[in-house]
Amino acid sequence: MQRLTKWGNSTGLRLSASVMEAAGLEAGDYVYVRLLDTGDIRVRPVKRVQIVGQAASIADAVDTATPAKETKW
Repeated sequence: MQRLTKWGNSTGLRLSASVMEAAGLEAGDYVYVRLLDTGDIRVRPVKRVQIVGQAASIADAVDTATPAKETKW
């Protein structure tokens, strides 16, 4: 179990070193965060995209495989 932590105006979730290592993540990597219809939260690593001769922006890596459903908070 993890505890959500307040960081300024944001809230953060700390991941243990073992989870980071198992997921192949490093500090500074990007992840997708999606709220599922079931109420579960899915956190997925953004696959590193290498494009020869140009930098890939994070906008190029938008997850379009599963369209987001608007959720009323």
